[in-house]
Amino acid sequence: MTLPSAGIIVDVSQVAFADSSVLNALIRLRRSDSRLILAGPIPARLARLCELTAADQIFTIADSVDAARAL
Repeated sequence: MTLPSAGIIVDVSQVAFADSSVLNALIRLRRSDSRLILAGPIPARLARLCELTAADQIFTIADSVDAARAL
């Protein structure tokens, strides 16, 4: 996890498993800060979870940590 001046960047590129507890933690983290960026590439299972729950609409997603820092 990186703390840029614009918010929090979470590198999720190596996430092997994600369930509702992971999603809950990300949503709580987003609530605590004005901006949360998920840096990928986003693993297929996490992407599917976000898609099914519409959480992909509330997160900013970047292709990499470097791309996230540039946002």
